[in-house]
Amino acid sequence: MKSKAEQRVLLVSGDSHSGPTLEALRSYCPGAYLGAFDEFSASAQVEEMRAGVRGSGSLYLNTSGHDDPGARLADMDRDGIAAEVIFHNSFNGEPMPFLDLGWPEFDNPELAGVGFQIYNRWLADFCGVAPERLIGLAHIPLWDIDAAIKELHWAADHGLRAINFPSARPQWIQYNNPHWDPFWAAVEETGLVLATHAGAATDPAVQEVAGTPLLLIEAGGAYNRRAVARMILGGVFERFPGLKLAMTEQPGVWIPAALVELDTAALAPLPLANSELSKAPSEYFKSNVFLGASFIAPFEVEAAVDDWWWTNIFWGRDYPHPEGTWRYSDDPEDTPMTHLSLRHAMAGIPEDKVRAIVGENAARVYGLDVVSLRSMADEIGPTIEEITAPLDDVPALDGPERKGYGYFAFRTVGPYA
Repeated sequence: MKSKAEQRVLLVSGDSHSGPTLEALRSYCPGAYLGAFDEFSASAQVEEMRAGVRGSGSLYLNTSGHDDPGARLADMDRDGIAAEVIFHNSFNGEPMPFLDLGWPEFDNPELAGVGFQIYNRWLADFCGVAPERLIGLAHIPLWDIDAAIKELHWAADHGLRAINFPSARPQWIQYNNPHWDPFWAAVEETGLVLATHAGAATDPAVQEVAGTPLLLIEAGGAYNRRAVARMILGGVFERFPGLKLAMTEQPGVWIPAALVELDTAALAPLPLANSELSKAPSEYFKSNVFLGASFIAPFEVEAAVDDWWWTNIFWGRDYPHPEGTWRYSDDPEDTPMTHLSLRHAMAGIPEDKVRAIVGENAARVYGLDVVSLRSMADEIGPTIEEITAPLDDVPALDGPERKGYGYFAFRTVGPYA
């Protein structure tokens, strides 16, 4: 049996995306809604969106891994990824049925819920090709708790591992309210992870923000992380200690300051907690909140390792988004950009910390079969040297190793640069 030092590294990506075509999804549409589905698919907005992406010539469109599990697994093998968590929207121009073009959960919640069901049933079949490697997140109608509980039970029964969990919309009852307790109880019972991805805060107010820098901050920063404070100070983890909340694609060194803020808020002369807490808010964070640190940067790794929170973070490659660590290549001799990005982040970090951040932590959070994944990693995973050897230079954005991709994969300054 190989020693730990001899084992290839188990890579688990906590962030990737799928993009099933509307043609593929149509077969999952209930008959009563086929007319509405076809009307949506033929709408001018959908046609314009699909045509715009297809005509862009973007390199990431060269893979079929958006919606073909075999192609996805081949792309994972090339990067050495044993398993990865799958969110919707792979930037291939394929929308969620009845969604992605507005706010149908407000205008037509019935159709919005059907759209989620269609996608979830496709995703369960997609992930069923390799259930220990493809980790799907169900979309559920959170505007209707009874329907949400029904759909999350369906998801758990059909092999999906987590819930796509957006920041609460302004029109919803907020997550610190006991109104949600039946939902939390059902999530805890099934063991599904609540996973919030950057961009999940794009409510109508954020959509009105003009300019990419502002959108990065509002859709990916503290505004997106509102559930953390609301659930901790609202006593959700006190009442439901088995819940796990994963904040995905949340760059930056924000955890220490956030925990000081939470702890002092709970101690304020006018207490800001909505519920009696038996321990400090930071303790609930340590036991129940996890950070999906996609395309992690060296300064983030160093800060986590110098403190305690390397135990609560996990890496992600953000496949197939162009800001992530994956880059399409048809040359089997090319060094994967994912490996270059990991070398940029992990050089000089102790091996046990590296192995935890790039794979073991995510496997623990999502309850994956580590024995099965270890066998896969021994076949396709990189050696520790292949992902920790220092880079001589950061590859140029427009150079042959990146070709304009990975623009968040080699950050040196802060969350977005």
